[in-house]
Amino acid sequence: MELDGAVVAVTGASRGIGAAVAKAVAARGSRVGLIARSAGDLEAVLAGIGADGVAVTADVADRAAVVAAIAEVEASLGPVDVLVVNAGIGAYGPLVDTSYEEMERLVQVNVLGTMYAIRAVLPGMVERRRGHVVTIGSIAGRIGSPFEAVYSATKFAGVGLTEAFAVEVKPYGVGVSIVNPGVVATEFGNARGHPYDRDSPKPISAESVADAVVAAIEKGIAESYVPRWFRPAVLTRHLVPPLFRWGTTRSFRSELRADEAQR
Repeated sequence: MELDGAVVAVTGASRGIGAAVAKAVAARGSRVGLIARSAGDLEAVLAGIGADGVAVTADVADRAAVVAAIAEVEASLGPVDVLVVNAGIGAYGPLVDTSYEEMERLVQVNVLGTMYAIRAVLPGMVERRRGHVVTIGSIAGRIGSPFEAVYSATKFAGVGLTEAFAVEVKPYGVGVSIVNPGVVATEFGNARGHPYDRDSPKPISAESVADAVVAAIEKGIAESYVPRWFRPAVLTRHLVPPLFRWGTTRSFRSELRADEAQR
C-alpha cells in the first residue's frame, strides 16, 4: 500500500515505537490519527511530526473508548487505510509473584486492546476492499521469555490473532503484517517496573522498528523481526526444542539463581 495520502491510525502513539511510527509514516505523506491515554504527549507528537493529523485520547483496554477513538479519527481524516496496533504494557518478575490484577491488566491492554482496535477498522476495510493492519508483536511472542511469562502469553496471543485473521481478510484486499522487535531503547522497561539490565541482546532504536513497519506496509511483508537475527532463534525453538530450552536456561542462569536464593 502507498502511504502517501493514506490515513494511518496508530495506537500507543504518545511515545516510543508508536511515536516513531507516526513520524515515519508522516514523512511518507500520510495523515495520522494518534491514539493513546496521554493527551499532552499526543499533542506534542502531533506537533513534532508536522503532518495533517488528529490526536485522540483513549485507553485501549476500554472497548467503547477504542471504538469511539477510531470513529473520531475517521470523522476528522477519513476512513482508516492503515492501522498500526502498538499499544501495550509489560510486567517483569516470576509468575508465582505476579498479582491477579496485573495479569488481568496485561490481558486487557495487550490482547483485548489489540482486538478492539482491529475489529473497529476491519468492517470498513473489507467493505472498501482496501487496507492494511500491522500488529507490533515481540520476540517474546515467538519464544517464551522467562520472568515475563504473562507478557509473553499476551504476545503469543497476538501472533495467533494476526495469523488467523490475515487469512480471513486476504480475499478482500486487506493486508496484514506482524513486526516482532527485540529489546527496544524506550521507557518500556521503566514502565514495567524493571529497566532492561542484560548485556545482550543490545537494545535497538524505536526508529528501526518504525522502518520495519513502513517496509511491511509498502512491500506487503507478512512477518519481520528486528533485528533480523532473531529469526534463527525462532527456528531453533521450533526445530530443536530441547536445545532451545537448554540455551534459554543457560542465558537466564543468573536470574534463576537470584530468584532461588531469595526463596
